Amino acid sequence: MRLGLSIVGLAAVAALLGCVHNVGAGRLVYDKNCVMCHGAEGRGDGDFADKLLKLPPDLTALERVNGGEFPRLRVSESIIGDGRGDHFSGAMPEFSDMAGSGAVASFQLDAVLDYLESIQE
Repeated sequence: MRLGLSIVGLAAVAALLGCVHNVGAGRLVYDKNCVMCHGAEGRGDGDFADKLLKLPPDLTALERVNGGEFPRLRVSESIIGDGRGDHFSGAMPEFSDMAGSGAVASFQLDAVLDYLESIQE
């Protein structure tokens, strides 16, 4: 019997516990959807990164390059596909392509944002 929780299961647990931030669930979302390009530590050195025309950014430096504040709205918009500039690789899928829509997708987006905020250096 497998005891691991799915993203849906984690969303339900988080809702029951009233969790606002769920870094663990965010890491699961990141590992499933982002790690291949952005790397295990978020430094843009994933196994697929060197195959892209534009290298993925170092996600651990977002706060530092934004004056010491995590740019949550800008990162969220980038993940969902809004306001992407020329500096984005066309290889990065929009979040809805990966997560769909609705409450579970919203939970996953919030969770991955919490995770990214937690890895800032």
